[in-house]
Amino acid sequence: MDELSLLARELPDAPPPSAEVVEKARLRLAAAQHKPVRPGRADRRGLVWGWALGAAAATVAVVMAVVTLASNMTTVPAPMLAPPGGNDALLRLADQIAKLPDERGDYWRRPLLNNGLIRVRADGETFNVLSSSRIDLWQPRDPGDPVQAEQRQQFVRPATEADERAWRAAGSPVTVQRVCTPGTRTGDCAKVQLRSKPSQCVYTRAAEPGGVLGDSRLGELTLADLAALPSDAEQLREKLRTYWNTRKDSQPKDSFEKFLTTSSAALLELPVKPSVRAATLRLLAGLPTTKVRGSITDPLGRTGIEVIFIKSESFTAEFGTDDVVAQRYTTILDPHTGTVLATNVEIAAESTEGLAKGTFMHYQAWAPEAGWTSERPERPRGCRLSDRPLP
Repeated sequence: MDELSLLARELPDAPPPSAEVVEKARLRLAAAQHKPVRPGRADRRGLVWGWALGAAAATVAVVMAVVTLASNMTTVPAPMLAPPGGNDALLRLADQIAKLPDERGDYWRRPLLNNGLIRVRADGETFNVLSSSRIDLWQPRDPGDPVQAEQRQQFVRPATEADERAWRAAGSPVTVQRVCTPGTRTGDCAKVQLRSKPSQCVYTRAAEPGGVLGDSRLGELTLADLAALPSDAEQLREKLRTYWNTRKDSQPKDSFEKFLTTSSAALLELPVKPSVRAATLRLLAGLPTTKVRGSITDPLGRTGIEVIFIKSESFTAEFGTDDVVAQRYTTILDPHTGTVLATNVEIAAESTEGLAKGTFMHYQAWAPEAGWTSERPERPRGCRLSDRPLP
């Protein structure tokens, strides 16, 4: 997709590490006795709704949301580990939300917030900047109503007070140089332009034929398909098996066990009934890859439950000076509704120069106003309408 290519040029991935760094990482991986998985940056930062990402990618260079800087970049408190049989916390949560009434509303609204730290350098000073964008998705219950998605870049600015002091010491430059691993090609190490105000807004608005959702992780489903999902965990498992069996031949076909984990976790981000969400949690609680870590404060300051659905750890060479930095990935659930508060959460697992252990490095979070609403989307002012047809 041309828009994705443009985004790649505007916000290049972290450059590849040197041979020395790669060897150090390999030794650390071997010592850990497992092969950590590092999702590609496009996967971690990509928007949940594929068509919405395509519409926004042509106009945004970085990702994040409009939230207060202090709450975004606070370090993660040490989680209160769950007691033995910690996955029982998901079963108790399932019992709680199964009693909730079905949500009502004309539109399902999902404002997605994307955060990312970037290590930069200017005039002898090295510091972090926080990149920020937001996308608002409005999915109608009536397939005849328009689907609307809006994305705008919010800001790119120093991440903390200490970073701001370093930025001012460098002369408060508008453009800074991204820190890259030695040996990286100049073209792969783009400069970063700082912005303090929202800009580059784009939106799409059109009825989706048949009411098919933009999220295709489970296939081409509609809200009606989601409403018909069973509220029993075993029946839900078999329904997901039918989705796995009927996936397009062009898609890579994972094992059913892996698909079961990823598709069940995806359901927690979709507008399913509370009873279906409860069945999903029961299903996930019984999977061997699920691990409840305990309570945690999410990047927006909300109390949540930290859950690992697929163990995933990695290393980054973007921070630090002489070695790679360990990081882990996790999901944070709402302890009242079982919905996802934040996903693809990337947390520093150790401290290094310019990065404290427990810092949220990247994440996707759903804003508090997410959910069913009787409001209807208005065309955003000062926003460019994209004439690109929805896929």
